[in-house]
Amino acid sequence: MNRVYCTIGRSAPMLFGLLIACDLTVSNPGPVQDPFLNDEGAHPAVVAGIELSLIQGINMVAFFGSEAAREYTQGGRVHPIKLTPNPGQLDHDQELPNNAWNNAHFARWVAEDGVRRLRETLVDDFASSELAARALLYAGYANRLLGENMCDAVIDGGPVMPRTVHFDRALDYFTEAMSVGAAAGRADVATAAQAGRAAVRLFSGDDTGALQDATGIAPGFVFQAQFGPNPETHNNWIHYISSNEPFRAHSVWATFYENYYADIGDPRTPWGTDPDVPTAEFSNVPWYFQLKYPQTTSPMNLSSGREMILIRAELALRAGNWQQAVDLVNDLRDGLTSDHTGDPLPPWTASNATEAWSALKRERGIELWLETRRLGDLWRWVDSDTPGEMENVSDRIRLCFPVATSELQTNPNIAIDYRSATNPRYQGS
Repeated sequence: MNRVYCTIGRSAPMLFGLLIACDLTVSNPGPVQDPFLNDEGAHPAVVAGIELSLIQGINMVAFFGSEAAREYTQGGRVHPIKLTPNPGQLDHDQELPNNAWNNAHFARWVAEDGVRRLRETLVDDFASSELAARALLYAGYANRLLGENMCDAVIDGGPVMPRTVHFDRALDYFTEAMSVGAAAGRADVATAAQAGRAAVRLFSGDDTGALQDATGIAPGFVFQAQFGPNPETHNNWIHYISSNEPFRAHSVWATFYENYYADIGDPRTPWGTDPDVPTAEFSNVPWYFQLKYPQTTSPMNLSSGREMILIRAELALRAGNWQQAVDLVNDLRDGLTSDHTGDPLPPWTASNATEAWSALKRERGIELWLETRRLGDLWRWVDSDTPGEMENVSDRIRLCFPVATSELQTNPNIAIDYRSATNPRYQGS
């Protein structure tokens, strides 16, 4: 079928108006050629593509990772993206979590390539470009997503490296985003980069740097991933797969959050029921649907001033100041009231460091519920053998996503039989 295609270019030398020429006989030229994206007029679209790729990576990591972290229980299947047949397990033999690996790595590549393109084409203007600042920021968050959730780092078909490589990359991108954002007059971007860097430094063991970054951010600050109504790939997938339109793929049943919200009514962990639809897609699973994200467009926190308080509390515990840590944790509960009674939330109590660690671990899980952060926290605490109670993860093969089967099958630098390390607390066969 013949179609009309028009080529659009700028008139020279004064960039005055647009020149349009139409050819009635040409066939579909296909995707936009790469050099066209170097045009300054295409740069907003490049950055928009980075943002979209990031939310799609976040969606897949949240979808699979939240179950492995016991933030929700599998309640059904979503076609064609299904939860794993063996609930909660992130195993090489299960190909479904490849979606998280692939989408998150795609987000990193798109962001980093966008930064490269802007750096090469803007030249002298890059250091003060608002678009460059945003691209750097999202490259930082894409690498943080990978560092917190993937067992290993693999960059563009290279060899297996420690997951900390992603934290190193995120640190560089966040640091530059702070500088470029400030120069571009985007204080919000600079602050979001500082908050992201604080989290990266916490994971990397840079306690001094993490404390410096976290202390400098106001408690009310928040930076969020924004989702859209259509198509479904733009939705907030935690809502999309739990809204009964038509999917009921997960339930809060049999998690810490089931009883915690029923008993306390903490407004940060809301869930509900429908008497007309008592079960999830699996008839043996009660349908207790999350209400943190009530719409397909509900945003998801990437960083917040409240998270910074949690970072300061964890750093206080590392330094042996457990009473200070408990006070900081309770600062987050102060001012919140129960959805059930309207009464203030009860504070955590502790009489020693172990109980203080338990309070920190629970509060961090509550504050960051369903934000792709819990799996990384569990791995970090297990890896460092910190005291205190948390979810029993002895039946979880891994607390991170292994190198995807698709990567093993296509990357000549990794042996096909490579297996990412298992959870050291795993007691299965």
